[in-house]
Amino acid sequence: MTRYPLLADDIPAEAQKAPPQRIVIVTAEILGPVRNGGIATALTGLAEALAEAGHQVTVLFVDLAGTMQQEDRQDRWADLYDRRGIRLAFLNPDAYRDRSPLALSFQIAGWLAGERADIVHFHDWMGLGHEAIRAMRMGQGFVDTLLVVGAHGPSAWAAEGNGLPDDPEQEHIERYAIEQADVLITPSQYLLGWMEARGWRLPQRHYVQQNLLPRSRDAKTPESQHGLPVTELVFFGRLEPRKGVLLFCDALDRLTANGILTRHDGLKITFLGKSTPIEGRDGRGYVAARAAGWPVETSFVSDLDSTDALAYLAAPGRLAIMPSLIENSPCTVLECLLDGIPFLAADVGGVAELIAPEDRERLLFAPSADALAAALTDRLENGAATGRPAIAQEAVRRVWTNWHIQPGRPRQSLLAQLLLRLRKLLKRK
Repeated sequence: MTRYPLLADDIPAEAQKAPPQRIVIVTAEILGPVRNGGIATALTGLAEALAEAGHQVTVLFVDLAGTMQQEDRQDRWADLYDRRGIRLAFLNPDAYRDRSPLALSFQIAGWLAGERADIVHFHDWMGLGHEAIRAMRMGQGFVDTLLVVGAHGPSAWAAEGNGLPDDPEQEHIERYAIEQADVLITPSQYLLGWMEARGWRLPQRHYVQQNLLPRSRDAKTPESQHGLPVTELVFFGRLEPRKGVLLFCDALDRLTANGILTRHDGLKITFLGKSTPIEGRDGRGYVAARAAGWPVETSFVSDLDSTDALAYLAAPGRLAIMPSLIENSPCTVLECLLDGIPFLAADVGGVAELIAPEDRERLLFAPSADALAAALTDRLENGAATGRPAIAQEAVRRVWTNWHIQPGRPRQSLLAQLLLRLRKLLKRK
């Protein structure tokens, strides 16, 4: 596998002499207004770390669901983020009249034009940075701003994992932003390889850097444990094919057929996550129909935020199951590692990159129903295990904050420079 450069390789020696940066994070997900999710978790952690390091940090929350339209809600969340040294900003409600990705991207570019930021972060999903990046490449603005895209999982990648057809227009928008950004950063080697295998052209400056969680829990990370009793199997994730809910159900069918489930009195099965459509019906209804054939109590929990979900998993006897068919660098796995929560995860995408090499065999299984059934049988009979992260969160934090001190200005093409100078001359006349 190609080894891509790490973000740390781009830190200039004189970085410590640079002044704090004006940083904007543009995101459709941030913790608080959004309960949970990988993008929300990662970008909340990044915003907090950069604010703690002394940078001037603004988060532009793109409210796709319209949950912040009430002014008091905006004020409440803005006040909470302000206490952390972060400005939480919102687009004017009129910006959402046309909710197409390009129209939203145009509104975002207009908002950013008044910010004079040194660095702007976008996530890949939705292509929110498309118009700002296009303007920069055309010499129409942002020539003194570093435009960064974080690859958490583009729409084409998610569609592939769910077995759904790709949206060519959406892929074009997201792919343009990724390919034309000044810098591309992704938390796994895997996702950069996925892009290149499909002919995507990575920017000259593309790096791997693991996500930073909203709070550093390095000192609390316990040592690995083994033989922990299991009384409840908890599917942890959205009820959707990509997250492996069908695979999990298939594995439980096997454990039912061979009598494993009936051997363990009091065993429970819980599905911890939001419901999404599965095979044309509500995901919870689909799973409930499958569960009718299992000789154990089955329940659903879908209203917990990230903190409460982790607290639920941390109770004795619970084993988190994350059988995703594809993953980039799931925050759920990293959170379980840092909180000492026993789990099993499918060995797909960048999951293994998160786990200390010596702990991978105990925590990972091949992404098949037979392999998961075998792993569950072993954990029910011999106990579950916890593991350690491959990279300490404090090391991840240090790299992210150091790089932002002076990450280097974008290199504009000669054509872009000439176009900008010509426009300035015409304005003077």
